[in-house]
Amino acid sequence: MRITGLVVTTADVAATSEAWERLGVDLAVEIVSGDPGLAAVVLAVEDVAATERLLQRRGLSGDAGGFDLGGTTWRLAPASEAGQREGLALDHVVVTSGDAVRAAADFGARLGLDLRLDRHTDFGYQGLFLRCADAIVEVVVPQDPPSGRDAFSGLAWRCEDIAATRARLVDAGVEVSELRRGRKPGTTVATVRDRDLAVPTLLIGPVAD
Repeated sequence: MRITGLVVTTADVAATSEAWERLGVDLAVEIVSGDPGLAAVVLAVEDVAATERLLQRRGLSGDAGGFDLGGTTWRLAPASEAGQREGLALDHVVVTSGDAVRAAADFGARLGLDLRLDRHTDFGYQGLFLRCADAIVEVVVPQDPPSGRDAFSGLAWRCEDIAATRARLVDAGVEVSELRRGRKPGTTVATVRDRDLAVPTLLIGPVAD
C-alpha cells in the first residue's frame, strides 16, 4: 500500500484549496468543509475489497471508506486510480499517541505498515517509525502522554532543493521560517506558517553544500 491522497477539512474551502495549490504536492488533496485539520489519509491498494476484509479480520474498526486507528482515519482506494502528479513528495505523516504498544499494534500488525525503528529520543518522547512505500508514518509518544485517542500532528514534504522551495513560497506571499538543521542527521528543515493549509506543515531537504 502507498499513500496517494489526503482529505483536509477547513472553514474556508476556497482559501485552503489555493494554499495547497501554492504548496504544490504530488498527492491528490480533497478539501472539505469542517473544523480545520487533516481528516484522512488515502492508501492505494491493489484489491480494495480483499484489503478491507483483511483489515477487518485483524480487528480494525471501519471499512474501505475509513478505518479508525485510535482516532486517525485511513481510507482505501484502488491503486489503478493513483496517478502521478508533479510536486513535493510526502516524506512523513506525524501522529501523536498516548500508547506506544497500541500504536505499534494498530499501524504495524493490523494496518500492515513496516515498523523500522522504535527509539527514545533526547527531546522527551518515544518515536515509532513505520514505512509505507516511499513515506514514513511517525508515531510520537510523549514521556507524559495525554490520555485519549491518537491524533494527526502534521505532514513533512521532501524537497530536492529546500532553499529554492522556500524562496518560491516566500515569493508567493507565504510565511516560511528560516532554514534550520533537522533532527535527522544530514537534513535541513523549514516550517510553513500558512494557516490556510489547515495542517501543520514542514519542508525537509538535504543539507545545502
